Formats: sequence, structure tokens, C-alpha cells
Amino acid sequence: YYMNIAIRALIYIMVGMTGEIIYTAVKALILKRDLRLQGYTQLWVMPIYAMGGVFIFEPLHLAMVAAGWNILIRFIIYAFIIFAMEFIFGFLDKRIIGKCPWQYKCKWSIGGYIDLHKFPFWGAAGLAFELIHNYLLSL
Repeated sequence: YYMNIAIRALIYIMVGMTGEIIYTAVKALILKRDLRLQGYTQLWVMPIYAMGGVFIFEPLHLAMVAAGWNILIRFIIYAFIIFAMEFIFGFLDKRIIGKCPWQYKCKWSIGGYIDLHKFPFWGAAGLAFELIHNYLLSL
């Protein structure tokens, strides 16, 4: 196949957590004019990125491309898959550790686990994942 699962999982963790740090820093800059560009993430998201990348997105990406699905359909599917993962992992984390690592508090939030405003962001994140996966396949 290609590089082993552990290395791919670590790559997905690094990319996902780096993306979160950049997103939260830019969000603070825009909303609060915080010039420190201080971003953050939580260690609890590591298994989400690892398992999601290797066991959900890789096979999903390969199947959708093999089926010839266009970019818009893939965008929509990725957004829904990420919503489902956020909901499931957020719910499980709340049960296991007593708190969801993220807490959405807007009127478009569902249980505080997902924020429907993030639909375009999650679809784009899925397509960005395709670029990473394609690169890993080329190694």
C-alpha cells in the first residue's frame, strides 16, 4: 500500500491540530483584534484526527473518486461526515470526561456539539484532506 498507518495518523493529527491553532488565532484577530495571533486546540482531538483520517476519510475519499463523484457532492458529504464525527466524539467525551472539548453556543448549534454555520468550512476541510491524502499516496 503506502506509508504505515501510524505515520499517516500522526500526519493527520499534526495537520488537524495546526489547522485548529491557525483558525482560532485568525478568529481572535478578526473578532477581538488580538494581534498576538494566539491560537489553541485540545489534546482530546488527537484520536479524532488519527482515526478519522485513516479509517474514515481515506477509504471514503478513494471510494468517492473511484465512483466519479464530483467535487460538490464530495464537499457536501465531507461536511456531513465531520458534523457526525463532531457530534459523536463530543457526546462521548462529555460522557467520559464530563465535558465536550468544544462547546458551540450559537442558535445554530445542535446540543453544543456541532455548529451548522461551519458547514462550508467542514466541506472545504474535507477537500483539503483530499490534497493531503493524494500527496501521501504519491510518496
